[in-house]
Amino acid sequence: MAITRWDPFLRFPRIFEDLEEPFQKGLKIRETDSDIIAEAVVAGVPAKDVEVNIEDGVLTIKAKASEKTKKENEERYAQYDYYYSAALSGGQWDKAEAEIENGVVYITIPKAEAARPRRITVKEKKNN
Repeated sequence: MAITRWDPFLRFPRIFEDLEEPFQKGLKIRETDSDIIAEAVVAGVPAKDVEVNIEDGVLTIKAKASEKTKKENEERYAQYDYYYSAALSGGQWDKAEAEIENGVVYITIPKAEAARPRRITVKEKKNN
């Protein structure tokens, strides 16, 4: 009888996948102290064919590209649609920027000053 090493990640792979990407495959939302950052896979789509919109707190990313090849009259097609609508409050939407690098579009939305985390000092109450 062979002894095999138990690996909990192999036993419950779907649970950990869902924790890593709870909203949509290929879309990740993360926050820093100063920004909300969205990363979406748009492999094979040039920047001119990627549309990013933010309206009423909903981030929409649409990317579409097609290419005809001369070999055997073949056509390649790529399409991506992402929507994210949860907890994007506090962003300065008019200052958002987007850029593509290595098939991933990065959207950076600066947080409003009021939405940024801050530390509050706790003081001892003086008794009279």
